[in-house]
Parts: sequence; structure tokens; C-alpha cells
Amino acid sequence: MGLAEQLVSAWEHVLQGVPGVFSLELRSGGAVVASREADAPHYPASTIKLAVLLAFLRDRTAGLPSALDPVVVHDRFPSAVGGAFQLDQSGDQDDETWAMLGREVDLLELADRMVTLSSNIATDLIVERIGLESVRRLLVDRGLASELRVDRLIGDDAAEAAGTTNSVTASALAQLMASVATGEDGDSATALGLLARQTHRDMIPAGLPPDVWSASKGGWVPGVKHDVALVRPPSAPEYVLAVCTTSPLPHTEGLRLVAALSAVTWKEWVGWHAS
Repeated sequence: MGLAEQLVSAWEHVLQGVPGVFSLELRSGGAVVASREADAPHYPASTIKLAVLLAFLRDRTAGLPSALDPVVVHDRFPSAVGGAFQLDQSGDQDDETWAMLGREVDLLELADRMVTLSSNIATDLIVERIGLESVRRLLVDRGLASELRVDRLIGDDAAEAAGTTNSVTASALAQLMASVATGEDGDSATALGLLARQTHRDMIPAGLPPDVWSASKGGWVPGVKHDVALVRPPSAPEYVLAVCTTSPLPHTEGLRLVAALSAVTWKEWVGWHAS
């Protein structure tokens, strides 16, 4: 049995009897090593923040004023279906930025909070400034426009109700993270530094040995638990793992499922390269 078959078999063992749609892709050295329903669409939750980060850093590296000038923190944003909406703080993880309403903040500082804290308000401030089209251009350039759609801001409930939503695939997340690892997108060193410092580590990082370096970005809402990570084992080639799960599992069980998939991936990957 080859490595791909071993990985898929290990994933299936973890997923046996669990209700839902589960998508995985593992990449290494610029190629897909193994995948399972990796092109299935999922609601993306906060994983869109990876695409936003890369678009922002690319614009900043290019010297575009929209990515360089500071922004005044605010909580009302234009809706994709017209009018405006007010973002709800209760669903956010970034009280620090909310406490700065009315004050000027550097966009790079907001990008830090968008990734390390998974800040919703920081995300919307960045996307409003650089434009949804900037994020879409990045995805078009990467050939991912049909796999990862960012058509509205976080918290734009009117747009969601009207059918304007965002979506993602495990394959798209894996390709984006792989592009960071190879330096294809903007300031990859800054991107990796932020992704390695993010504080929500209950999914793919939780399935790794505690001393293993990883850079990741997850997303979670009820029924959705996704994560994508670049992992650097000390005795095997680095790899990117993307996991998207849409399942009725309770929140903690959903996190544990992704961590379990990460753990068996690590075991098979390191074991294969040690043999």
C-alpha cells in the first residue's frame, strides 16, 4: 500500500460512522500527496481570512496606498446587497480592536489580529480598505476563483439571506497555504510569522507533538470546523494539511475530530519517511 492509500485509510478509520461531509488534502513539495473529497464546497467561516491576509500582503508589497495607509476603526460596513450593516461584537474574539473604535490603526496591526485572534472586525476593516476585488484577483491568479469565494464581509447577514455568501474547498485552502510556504504570495515571511503565532490551536496543531512547528488558520461556526496548516516535522519533509468538516457534531467534538485527523496524518507521514 502506498502513502496516499495509507493516509486515506487512516482518515476513513477516524471518520467511520461520523455524520457529515469531510474533505481533506495533503500536499508536499508542490504536489498533492493524498486527498478525500477535497473539491467539495463548504461554508468557509474564518478560513477566508487566509485569502484576505495574502491579498493584503500582496497589495502592501506592491506599495498600493490602500494597503499602506492606516484606518479609523469602525463597526458599520457596506453590505454586498446595498445599504450597510453593523458588525456584532459578541461573535468576535478581539476586544482590543473593538476598544479602539474611532481611533486610527495600522493595517498590519489589524492583519496580526485578524490571524492571531481571528478578529472579525479587523478582517472587515482590511477588506473594506483593499476591496473585495483585491481578494478575488488573488484567487483568480491562483486559479481558485471557483473553489474559494469571498463575496461578502463577515457579519453581512442581509447578503447571506439574499444568497450572497462565501465558500471554500479543502483543495483551495491547501493550495493557498502551499503558496505561502513556497513564497509565491506577497510577503510570505510576514504571513508565516503571523500564521505561526495564531492562538486558536485546537484543531490541526492539537494533533501534533507539542514541539512541532506549524503555521495555521482555522475557522469555526456551529456545524463547521475547518483548519489548514503548514507542518514542519524535524525528521520528514514539510507538508500542508487542509481539513474541512461540515457536521452536526457539538463544538468540542468537532474540534477533536479535526485534531484526530491531524494526529493520524502525522503518524502516517512521519512513519512513512522513517521507514
